[in-house]
Amino acid sequence: MSVAREKHPLMNLSLGGLCPQEFLDQYWQKKPLLIRQAFADFVSPVGADELAGLACEAEVRSRMILERGGERPWELRHGPFDEDDFGELGDHYWTLLVQEVDRHVPAVADLADAFTFLPEWRKDDVMISFASNHGGVGPHTDSYDVFLLQGSGRRRWEIAPAGSASRWVEGLDIQVLADFEATESWELEPGDMLYLPPGVPHNGVALEPCLTYSFGFLAPTRGELQADLAAFLESRGRVTRYSDPELGVTEHPALLDAAALARLRGLVGQAELSEREFATWAGCFLTRPGRPALSEPDEFSGEDFEEMFSGPGLMRRGENVRWAYHPFEDRALLFVDGGCYEGPGESIRKLTGQRLFESADRQSLLPIKGLLAELYQREYLYFPEPM
Repeated sequence: MSVAREKHPLMNLSLGGLCPQEFLDQYWQKKPLLIRQAFADFVSPVGADELAGLACEAEVRSRMILERGGERPWELRHGPFDEDDFGELGDHYWTLLVQEVDRHVPAVADLADAFTFLPEWRKDDVMISFASNHGGVGPHTDSYDVFLLQGSGRRRWEIAPAGSASRWVEGLDIQVLADFEATESWELEPGDMLYLPPGVPHNGVALEPCLTYSFGFLAPTRGELQADLAAFLESRGRVTRYSDPELGVTEHPALLDAAALARLRGLVGQAELSEREFATWAGCFLTRPGRPALSEPDEFSGEDFEEMFSGPGLMRRGENVRWAYHPFEDRALLFVDGGCYEGPGESIRKLTGQRLFESADRQSLLPIKGLLAELYQREYLYFPEPM
């Protein structure tokens, strides 16, 4: 069940005087960047009480970390929680973390759209954390790019050079670096944002009760890509086995020689796919949902869709699915939630280029109206009720 909220006005993202390409060239996956007032005069669309309410819902992924005051240091608790869980916490040294808030609060999805200079299929989710006084999750590293936006209150962030810390404290519920030594430190206020590439050790401590938004950008590992591509090939009957028709007499029955290794390497790297087939696999893989749908689709009514599509209200792309497209001449493959569709390139590009469509905007989507009806049936599109 999505939480109905007022639409939060989309604010302009500042990259500290850099244009998006300059940021990508100089900082993306290279080094940290502190951006003061990345979102000027920022007011969080989600409050602490609302975040706690989300953490009480069964379909929402949530965790709580108690540095002190739990049964053991750095105790990890998993949601859903209830009011009594929060009542016994006290005012210090605990943090609540709620994943995928953008799936449940449209205003947070709108906020994430400020990062449209990055591929949508790279986006993971928006996590929001509430930290009490001195709360945090300890020094650690992440395997993904992250933008840490201060939503309310103040937090001190410390970082160390990539590769400078690698030992974990043993016996804890969570991973906390034992050899973290900060080399830089900043205090962030609402609207300030810290970008961190993968692998940079960092530690955030609340200087007062505060909210922090984490915009995460994941990338698949080579192993994940290879395993999924192998399954894709097998599903299409494209199974190629190892062969050695020019095999010579082996010097030793247990020898794995260089020629065999070369044949194996060639087999592993050989996809035997056309450009279109490879794009189909990649698009489906990269947009595949990380979690099941929040609810089963309602019974579809073509008349309802026609009435809403032709009406004056807004149409939205769903917040809880990933979108991508790949052009082929004047056509395009559309990838949504792990599925593949096809349509006129210009219309597909328009559909994936924005989240909100007013009635006038939808005229350019008429060539794919049938596809839109199918996407609406699958709840990848919806028409929010007027506020």
